[in-house]
Amino acid sequence: MNRVILLEGLPGTGKTTNSYKLFEQLVRNGRNVRWLHEVSQPHPTLFFTESCLTKEEYRLFREAYPEAAEMLDSIASLRATTVGIDYLTAARRMPGQENAAWYQALLQYDAMGFPLERYEPAALEKWEAFVNAALRDDTIYLLDSSIFQYQIFTYLLSGAEYPRLAGFVHSLMSLLKPLHPALIYLYREKTEDSIAFMEEQRGLKDLESAWERDRERPYYRNKQQDVTAFFDFLKDYAECASRLYDEAECEKRKIEITVQTWDAYEAEMLRFLGIARQAAPSCQAKDGTYANAALGAILSIKDGILTDPEGARRRLSPKSPTEFFIEGLPETLCFCGDESVKLCGQQIIPQWSETGTVYTREPKQGE
Repeated sequence: MNRVILLEGLPGTGKTTNSYKLFEQLVRNGRNVRWLHEVSQPHPTLFFTESCLTKEEYRLFREAYPEAAEMLDSIASLRATTVGIDYLTAARRMPGQENAAWYQALLQYDAMGFPLERYEPAALEKWEAFVNAALRDDTIYLLDSSIFQYQIFTYLLSGAEYPRLAGFVHSLMSLLKPLHPALIYLYREKTEDSIAFMEEQRGLKDLESAWERDRERPYYRNKQQDVTAFFDFLKDYAECASRLYDEAECEKRKIEITVQTWDAYEAEMLRFLGIARQAAPSCQAKDGTYANAALGAILSIKDGILTDPEGARRRLSPKSPTEFFIEGLPETLCFCGDESVKLCGQQIIPQWSETGTVYTREPKQGE
Protein backbone atom coordinates (compact mmCIF):
# COMPACT_ATOMS: atom_id res chain seq x y z
CA MET A 1 0.00 0.00 0.00
CA ASN A 2 1.28 3.45 -0.91
CA ARG A 3 2.01 5.54 2.18
CA VAL A 4 1.39 8.85 0.38
CA ILE A 5 -1.42 9.51 -2.09
CA LEU A 6 -1.22 12.77 -4.03
CA LEU A 7 -4.30 14.24 -5.73
CA GLU A 8 -3.68 17.04 -8.21
CA GLY A 9 -5.45 19.02 -10.91
CA LEU A 10 -6.66 22.50 -11.74
CA PRO A 11 -8.99 24.20 -9.26
CA GLY A 12 -12.47 22.81 -9.80
CA THR A 13 -11.39 19.34 -10.97
CA GLY A 14 -12.64 17.53 -7.87
CA LYS A 15 -9.47 17.14 -5.81
CA THR A 16 -11.22 17.76 -2.48
CA THR A 17 -14.31 15.74 -3.44
CA ASN A 18 -12.25 12.71 -4.40
CA SER A 19 -9.80 13.08 -1.52
CA TYR A 20 -12.82 12.85 0.77
CA LYS A 21 -14.04 9.69 -0.98
CA LEU A 22 -10.62 8.04 -0.69
CA PHE A 23 -10.33 9.12 2.94
CA GLU A 24 -13.71 7.54 3.71
CA GLN A 25 -12.87 4.27 1.97
CA LEU A 26 -9.40 3.95 3.49
CA VAL A 27 -10.84 4.38 6.98
CA ARG A 28 -13.59 1.84 6.24
CA ASN A 29 -10.87 -0.57 5.16
CA GLY A 30 -9.34 -0.29 8.62
CA ARG A 31 -6.35 1.80 7.60
CA ASN A 32 -4.81 4.50 9.75
CA VAL A 33 -5.18 7.49 7.43
CA ARG A 34 -4.64 11.22 7.69
CA TRP A 35 -6.07 13.47 5.01
CA LEU A 36 -4.07 16.68 4.72
CA HIS A 37 -6.60 19.03 3.14
CA GLU A 38 -5.11 21.94 1.19
CA VAL A 39 -5.97 24.29 4.07
CA SER A 40 -5.43 21.89 6.98
CA GLN A 41 -4.11 23.76 9.99
CA PRO A 42 -1.32 23.52 10.83
CA HIS A 43 -0.16 22.00 7.54
CA PRO A 44 2.95 19.79 7.66
CA THR A 45 4.10 20.59 4.10
CA LEU A 46 2.50 23.89 3.01
CA PHE A 47 2.76 27.46 4.27
CA PHE A 48 -0.72 29.00 4.02
CA THR A 49 -0.75 30.48 7.54
CA GLU A 50 2.79 29.91 8.73
CA SER A 51 5.45 32.34 9.86
CA CYS A 52 8.79 30.67 9.23
CA LEU A 53 11.87 31.89 11.11
CA THR A 54 15.42 30.63 11.29
CA LYS A 55 16.33 29.36 14.74
CA GLU A 56 18.44 32.46 15.32
CA GLU A 57 15.56 34.73 14.24
CA TYR A 58 13.26 32.85 16.61
CA ARG A 59 15.70 33.22 19.50
CA LEU A 60 15.89 36.97 18.95
CA PHE A 61 12.10 37.16 18.50
CA ARG A 62 11.50 35.51 21.89
CA GLU A 63 13.90 37.94 23.53
CA ALA A 64 12.19 40.91 21.91
CA TYR A 65 8.66 39.76 22.82
CA PRO A 66 8.82 37.78 26.09
CA GLU A 67 5.08 38.30 26.64
CA ALA A 68 4.36 35.82 23.80
CA ALA A 69 7.36 33.49 24.19
CA GLU A 70 5.73 30.76 26.29
CA MET A 71 2.68 30.57 24.04
CA LEU A 72 4.78 30.50 20.87
CA ASP A 73 6.95 27.70 22.27
CA SER A 74 3.80 25.64 22.87
CA ILE A 75 2.74 25.75 19.20
CA ALA A 76 6.11 25.96 17.42
CA SER A 77 7.13 23.34 14.86
CA LEU A 78 10.86 22.82 15.28
CA ARG A 79 12.81 21.67 12.24
CA ALA A 80 16.53 21.34 11.52
CA THR A 81 17.23 25.04 10.95
CA THR A 82 13.79 26.69 11.02
CA VAL A 83 10.84 27.21 13.33
CA GLY A 84 7.29 27.30 12.04
CA ILE A 85 4.53 29.22 13.85
CA ASP A 86 0.95 29.01 12.63
CA TYR A 87 0.03 32.64 13.17
CA LEU A 88 -3.75 32.08 13.18
CA THR A 89 -3.29 29.55 15.99
CA ALA A 90 -1.15 32.12 17.82
CA ALA A 91 -3.92 34.70 17.48
CA ARG A 92 -6.44 32.23 18.92
CA ARG A 93 -4.19 31.40 21.87
CA MET A 94 -3.88 35.10 22.76
CA PRO A 95 -7.19 36.58 21.56
CA GLY A 96 -7.54 40.29 21.04
CA GLN A 97 -3.83 40.82 20.35
CA GLU A 98 -3.87 40.90 16.55
CA ASN A 99 -2.66 44.52 16.71
CA ALA A 100 -0.03 43.84 19.39
CA ALA A 101 3.58 44.49 18.46
CA TRP A 102 4.58 40.82 18.79
CA TYR A 103 1.82 39.64 16.44
CA GLN A 104 2.51 42.25 13.79
CA ALA A 105 6.21 41.38 13.99
CA LEU A 106 5.35 37.69 13.57
CA LEU A 107 3.48 38.45 10.36
CA GLN A 108 6.67 39.88 8.88
CA TYR A 109 7.88 36.27 8.61
CA ASP A 110 4.80 35.03 6.72
CA ALA A 111 6.27 32.42 4.37
CA MET A 112 3.69 33.16 1.68
CA GLY A 113 5.65 36.32 0.95
CA PHE A 114 9.08 34.70 0.77
CA PRO A 115 11.21 35.06 -2.37
CA LEU A 116 12.06 31.71 -3.93
CA GLU A 117 15.61 31.92 -2.58
CA ARG A 118 14.19 31.72 0.96
CA TYR A 119 11.15 29.59 0.17
CA GLU A 120 13.02 26.67 -1.39
CA PRO A 121 15.30 25.65 1.52
CA ALA A 122 12.52 26.26 4.06
CA ALA A 123 10.03 24.18 2.07
CA LEU A 124 12.47 21.34 1.47
CA GLU A 125 13.21 21.22 5.17
CA LYS A 126 9.53 21.15 6.00
CA TRP A 127 8.81 18.32 3.54
CA GLU A 128 11.82 16.38 4.86
CA ALA A 129 10.48 16.72 8.41
CA PHE A 130 7.10 15.44 7.19
CA VAL A 131 8.68 12.39 5.55
CA ASN A 132 10.81 11.57 8.60
CA ALA A 133 7.76 11.74 10.86
CA ALA A 134 5.68 9.64 8.44
CA LEU A 135 8.30 6.89 8.39
CA ARG A 136 7.87 6.38 12.14
CA ASP A 137 4.38 4.83 11.86
CA ASP A 138 2.07 3.13 9.37
CA THR A 139 -0.24 6.07 8.64
CA ILE A 140 -1.34 6.62 5.05
CA TYR A 141 -1.18 10.30 4.12
CA LEU A 142 -3.59 11.75 1.59
CA LEU A 143 -2.41 15.12 0.27
CA ASP A 144 -4.43 17.25 -2.11
CA SER A 145 -3.02 20.23 -4.01
CA SER A 146 0.38 19.96 -2.33
CA ILE A 147 2.92 18.60 -4.79
CA PHE A 148 1.71 20.47 -7.92
CA GLN A 149 -0.87 23.18 -7.16
CA TYR A 150 0.84 24.98 -4.30
CA GLN A 151 4.19 24.81 -6.06
CA ILE A 152 2.81 25.98 -9.41
CA PHE A 153 1.13 28.99 -7.82
CA THR A 154 4.32 29.80 -5.90
CA TYR A 155 6.63 29.58 -8.90
CA LEU A 156 4.40 31.01 -11.64
CA LEU A 157 3.37 34.03 -9.58
CA SER A 158 7.05 34.64 -8.78
CA GLY A 159 7.82 34.78 -12.50
CA ALA A 160 10.02 31.68 -12.40
CA GLU A 161 10.63 29.61 -15.53
CA TYR A 162 9.37 26.02 -15.77
CA PRO A 163 12.78 24.32 -15.26
CA ARG A 164 13.11 25.85 -11.79
CA LEU A 165 9.60 24.68 -10.83
CA ALA A 166 10.23 21.21 -12.26
CA GLY A 167 13.56 20.90 -10.47
CA PHE A 168 11.96 21.76 -7.14
CA VAL A 169 9.03 19.34 -7.60
CA HIS A 170 11.55 16.63 -8.58
CA SER A 171 13.35 17.29 -5.28
CA LEU A 172 10.08 16.87 -3.37
CA MET A 173 9.28 13.63 -5.18
CA SER A 174 12.74 12.33 -4.33
CA LEU A 175 12.11 13.05 -0.65
CA LEU A 176 8.82 11.13 -0.86
CA LYS A 177 10.28 7.98 -2.44
CA PRO A 178 10.60 6.04 0.86
CA LEU A 179 6.83 6.46 1.28
CA HIS A 180 6.08 4.97 -2.18
CA PRO A 181 3.90 7.84 -3.42
CA ALA A 182 0.98 7.35 -5.78
CA LEU A 183 -0.12 10.31 -7.90
CA ILE A 184 -3.64 10.88 -9.24
CA TYR A 185 -4.06 13.71 -11.74
CA LEU A 186 -7.60 14.92 -12.47
CA TYR A 187 -7.99 17.00 -15.62
CA ARG A 188 -10.19 18.19 -18.46
CA GLU A 189 -8.85 17.89 -21.99
CA LYS A 190 -9.73 21.53 -22.64
CA THR A 191 -8.59 23.95 -19.95
CA GLU A 192 -11.30 26.35 -21.16
CA ASP A 193 -13.86 23.82 -19.88
CA SER A 194 -12.30 23.96 -16.42
CA ILE A 195 -12.36 27.76 -16.46
CA ALA A 196 -16.02 27.76 -17.53
CA PHE A 197 -16.84 25.26 -14.76
CA MET A 198 -15.08 27.40 -12.16
CA GLU A 199 -16.97 30.49 -13.31
CA GLU A 200 -20.29 28.61 -13.17
CA GLN A 201 -19.65 27.09 -9.73
CA ARG A 202 -17.84 29.96 -7.98
CA GLY A 203 -19.03 32.99 -9.90
CA LEU A 204 -17.01 35.51 -11.86
CA LYS A 205 -16.49 37.67 -8.75
CA ASP A 206 -14.57 34.84 -7.07
CA LEU A 207 -12.24 34.55 -10.07
CA GLU A 208 -11.84 38.32 -10.19
CA SER A 209 -10.88 38.34 -6.50
CA ALA A 210 -8.15 35.74 -7.20
CA TRP A 211 -6.73 38.03 -9.87
CA GLU A 212 -7.04 41.12 -7.65
CA ARG A 213 -5.23 39.31 -4.83
CA ASP A 214 -2.19 38.52 -6.97
CA ARG A 215 -2.21 41.20 -9.68
CA GLU A 216 0.97 42.87 -8.35
CA ARG A 217 2.99 39.65 -8.55
CA PRO A 218 5.67 39.33 -11.26
CA TYR A 219 3.59 36.90 -13.38
CA TYR A 220 1.07 39.63 -14.17
CA ARG A 221 3.56 42.22 -15.34
CA ASN A 222 2.79 43.19 -18.94
CA LYS A 223 -0.47 41.20 -18.82
CA GLN A 224 -3.91 42.58 -19.57
CA GLN A 225 -5.36 44.36 -16.55
CA ASP A 226 -8.54 42.34 -16.00
CA VAL A 227 -9.66 38.86 -14.98
CA THR A 228 -8.71 37.39 -18.38
CA ALA A 229 -5.10 37.55 -17.12
CA PHE A 230 -6.11 35.00 -14.46
CA PHE A 231 -7.55 32.79 -17.20
CA ASP A 232 -4.15 32.90 -18.90
CA PHE A 233 -2.58 31.96 -15.57
CA LEU A 234 -4.84 28.90 -15.33
CA LYS A 235 -3.87 27.84 -18.86
CA ASP A 236 -0.20 28.11 -17.94
CA TYR A 237 -0.96 26.20 -14.72
CA ALA A 238 -2.55 23.37 -16.72
CA GLU A 239 0.45 23.16 -19.04
CA CYS A 240 2.86 23.01 -16.10
CA ALA A 241 0.79 20.38 -14.28
CA SER A 242 0.57 18.17 -17.36
CA ARG A 243 4.34 18.32 -17.85
CA LEU A 244 5.00 17.65 -14.18
CA TYR A 245 2.71 14.60 -14.33
CA ASP A 246 4.48 13.23 -17.41
CA GLU A 247 7.86 13.67 -15.70
CA ALA A 248 6.82 12.22 -12.32
CA GLU A 249 8.68 9.02 -11.46
CA CYS A 250 6.15 7.20 -9.31
CA GLU A 251 2.99 5.15 -9.63
CA LYS A 252 0.50 7.47 -11.31
CA ARG A 253 -2.89 7.67 -12.99
CA LYS A 254 -4.54 10.38 -15.12
CA ILE A 255 -8.33 10.65 -15.03
CA GLU A 256 -10.17 12.84 -17.55
CA ILE A 257 -13.27 14.25 -15.80
CA THR A 258 -15.14 16.29 -18.40
CA VAL A 259 -18.29 14.12 -18.37
CA GLN A 260 -18.32 14.11 -14.53
CA THR A 261 -19.17 10.44 -13.97
CA TRP A 262 -17.87 10.67 -10.41
CA ASP A 263 -18.80 7.14 -9.32
CA ALA A 264 -16.75 5.75 -12.22
CA TYR A 265 -13.78 7.97 -11.31
CA GLU A 266 -13.98 6.81 -7.70
CA ALA A 267 -14.02 3.18 -8.83
CA GLU A 268 -10.99 3.79 -11.06
CA MET A 269 -9.03 5.42 -8.22
CA LEU A 270 -9.85 2.57 -5.84
CA ARG A 271 -8.72 -0.02 -8.41
CA PHE A 272 -5.51 1.90 -9.05
CA LEU A 273 -4.74 2.01 -5.32
CA GLY A 274 -5.87 -1.56 -4.61
CA ILE A 275 -8.60 -0.46 -2.19
CA ALA A 276 -11.77 -2.53 -1.85
CA ARG A 277 -14.94 -0.45 -1.73
CA GLN A 278 -16.75 -0.86 1.59
CA ALA A 279 -20.40 0.06 2.11
CA ALA A 280 -21.37 2.49 4.85
CA PRO A 281 -23.04 1.08 7.97
CA SER A 282 -26.76 1.62 8.19
CA CYS A 283 -27.29 4.41 10.72
CA GLN A 284 -28.43 8.00 10.75
CA ALA A 285 -27.12 11.14 12.44
CA LYS A 286 -29.51 12.66 14.96
CA ASP A 287 -31.26 15.82 13.86
CA GLY A 288 -30.65 18.87 16.00
CA THR A 289 -29.02 22.26 16.40
CA TYR A 290 -25.71 22.42 18.26
CA ALA A 291 -23.92 25.57 19.41
CA ASN A 292 -20.54 26.61 20.74
CA ALA A 293 -21.17 29.78 22.70
CA ALA A 294 -17.50 30.80 22.95
CA LEU A 295 -17.12 30.80 19.16
CA GLY A 296 -20.63 32.03 18.44
CA ALA A 297 -20.89 29.11 16.01
CA ILE A 298 -23.83 26.82 15.24
CA LEU A 299 -24.05 23.44 13.52
CA SER A 300 -27.43 22.13 12.42
CA ILE A 301 -28.24 18.58 11.32
CA LYS A 302 -31.33 17.54 9.43
CA ASP A 303 -31.96 14.42 7.36
CA GLY A 304 -28.27 13.49 7.26
CA ILE A 305 -27.12 16.95 6.13
CA LEU A 306 -24.93 19.17 8.31
CA THR A 307 -25.08 22.93 7.78
CA ASP A 308 -21.82 24.38 9.04
CA PRO A 309 -21.34 27.84 10.60
CA GLU A 310 -20.43 29.29 7.19
CA GLY A 311 -23.68 28.06 5.66
CA ALA A 312 -22.20 25.19 3.62
CA ARG A 313 -24.36 22.05 3.47
CA ARG A 314 -22.36 18.85 3.92
CA ARG A 315 -23.58 15.27 3.71
CA LEU A 316 -22.88 13.12 6.78
CA SER A 317 -21.76 9.59 6.02
CA PRO A 318 -21.77 7.05 8.87
CA LYS A 319 -18.51 5.66 10.16
CA SER A 320 -20.21 4.09 13.19
CA PRO A 321 -23.51 4.72 15.01
CA THR A 322 -21.89 7.65 16.84
CA GLU A 323 -19.30 8.88 14.29
CA PHE A 324 -19.93 10.46 10.91
CA PHE A 325 -17.66 11.59 8.09
CA ILE A 326 -18.30 15.19 7.06
CA GLU A 327 -18.38 15.65 3.30
CA GLY A 328 -15.40 17.61 2.03
CA LEU A 329 -13.61 17.79 5.39
CA PRO A 330 -10.82 15.68 6.93
CA GLU A 331 -12.85 15.41 10.13
CA THR A 332 -15.52 13.29 11.77
CA LEU A 333 -18.49 14.44 13.82
CA CYS A 334 -18.71 12.45 17.05
CA PHE A 335 -21.91 12.29 19.08
CA CYS A 336 -21.31 12.43 22.83
CA GLY A 337 -24.59 11.05 24.15
CA ASP A 338 -27.69 13.07 23.28
CA GLU A 339 -26.47 16.48 24.39
CA SER A 340 -23.32 17.33 22.42
CA VAL A 341 -21.16 16.64 19.38
CA LYS A 342 -17.37 16.98 18.99
CA LEU A 343 -15.17 17.53 15.94
CA CYS A 344 -12.33 15.03 15.61
CA GLY A 345 -9.55 14.77 13.03
CA GLN A 346 -7.60 17.31 11.00
CA GLN A 347 -9.01 20.82 11.27
CA ILE A 348 -8.99 23.34 8.45
CA ILE A 349 -8.39 27.09 8.73
CA PRO A 350 -11.85 28.37 9.84
CA GLN A 351 -11.89 28.42 13.65
CA TRP A 352 -15.20 26.59 13.99
CA SER A 353 -13.50 23.46 12.59
CA GLU A 354 -10.83 23.23 15.30
CA THR A 355 -10.39 19.62 16.34
CA GLY A 356 -11.80 18.85 19.77
CA THR A 357 -14.37 21.67 19.59
CA VAL A 358 -17.58 20.68 21.37
CA TYR A 359 -21.02 21.89 20.29
CA THR A 360 -23.90 21.54 22.76
CA ARG A 361 -27.40 20.63 21.66
CA GLU A 362 -29.89 23.46 21.86
CA PRO A 363 -33.35 22.57 23.22
CA LYS A 364 -36.10 22.16 20.69
CA GLN A 365 -38.96 24.59 20.90
CA GLY A 366 -41.25 23.48 23.71
CA GLU A 367 -38.61 21.44 25.56
